[in-house]
Amino acid sequence: MTLPPESLSALRDLLARYCGVLLDDARLITLRSAVERRAEAVRRAPAQYAADLVLSADRAELHQLAELLLNHETVFFRNRPHIEALRKTLLPTLHATLPPGAPIKIWSAGCATGEEPYSIAITALEALGEPLPRPVEILATDLSTTALDKARRGVYRGRALANVTPAQRARFFVPAGDGLAVHERVRRLVSFVQHNLLEPFPPATRGTHILFCQNVTIYFSIDTCRALMARFYDILADGGTLCLGFSETLWNIFDRLRPVAVDGAFLYRKDPPRQRPTVAPADKRSVQLPRSSRLRPAAPSVAGVPLFTDETVVHEGRRLIDSGQLEAALDLFARAPLAGRHAPAVLALAAQAHANRGDLDLALAEARRALELNPLVTEAHILLGLIYERQQQLPLAIRHFERARYLSTESPLVAFHLAECYRQTGRMTDAVREYRNAERLLATLPPDELLEGVAAHWLAESCRRWIDRLDGER
Repeated sequence: MTLPPESLSALRDLLARYCGVLLDDARLITLRSAVERRAEAVRRAPAQYAADLVLSADRAELHQLAELLLNHETVFFRNRPHIEALRKTLLPTLHATLPPGAPIKIWSAGCATGEEPYSIAITALEALGEPLPRPVEILATDLSTTALDKARRGVYRGRALANVTPAQRARFFVPAGDGLAVHERVRRLVSFVQHNLLEPFPPATRGTHILFCQNVTIYFSIDTCRALMARFYDILADGGTLCLGFSETLWNIFDRLRPVAVDGAFLYRKDPPRQRPTVAPADKRSVQLPRSSRLRPAAPSVAGVPLFTDETVVHEGRRLIDSGQLEAALDLFARAPLAGRHAPAVLALAAQAHANRGDLDLALAEARRALELNPLVTEAHILLGLIYERQQQLPLAIRHFERARYLSTESPLVAFHLAECYRQTGRMTDAVREYRNAERLLATLPPDELLEGVAAHWLAESCRRWIDRLDGER
């Protein structure tokens, strides 16, 4: 009994309502594989398993299915700009302003296998010193029980430790077989709790001073993201800071959190109420920070106007990607305020950089978000077309290549890939037309100019061979 497409679509919608993650069309293949694995585990036919799950919406079984679909890969100190802002400004500012003995409350929402909350704990010890001058409480939550089990064990190896310095390894880790275990005094700062972000937040989250939620909401629909941001806003302390992944812009999504620039990082802040009770000068608990250490708004001096992405970020990012400097491009984007009319283009470029690194799930999510913000971003359509073509999702590839061609009629690559997809789906007349179009556009370029690493004259020769062959078959 085969698994019909409508069952997969219904399951995708059910999973999105359960945990927020909206699977791209290309990931329906991954969903099908996960359904088949769970169906085998519970000894049911895949179609019957899917039908029963859609009908019952069994949360325990939805959790088991989601475990097979969620990406838990991460590394220590993944977002360097945010870590530097935490070390240099956020933690020292909170220590200077909170009442003596009051804890600094930090939440790592979507903590995966624990690298993020442990990175925060290490940074707190480095920034404030040992022993800590006040309590630091780090709550780490994730939907995945499998990921949390690994986080609680706290043993890491390989790529996860790539950003950890030799001094940090010596100070905050101990050997554990062929890996390193997080030192007990770091682990004591972190509490791990299983939690679904679409469910009521744990009571401990209220009054959070710093909230990390990185590379989580990019997989949500805009409506789900907007609702989650409203709930984050409610539990943040006045003046609290939200640290999102650099591609998780709130531009045109949620405007109650104000963008701020802190030590080169782009963050969001919950402003205190306008009306505050005045504190008498004699009250020694009131601490006035030096001007240089206060959070600086990322916007121009005109109140309420956010700082927009500069067009130079788009040009420089494209140059870095074209020259293969992917890490430099991603670092550039991480330090840019992702807002304004250029934000969708930067998102599309970030997606291209992640795709070139092989992180296709994140690339798909970023390209999709770019198009949600602006459906006319040609680069996002091209990237989605290329990914879908590589995955042999040819109808999806054709859809995006056709939209890219409409937006950019002079791109030889779009014409060539569209011809390839038409040919592979049996649309020979359309394929010949696009091969001719690609050949015409390639003739305007220097023969040795590289397009996707291939010289223009070689692409043109390929077009001519296919035109001759397909014309001969018709």
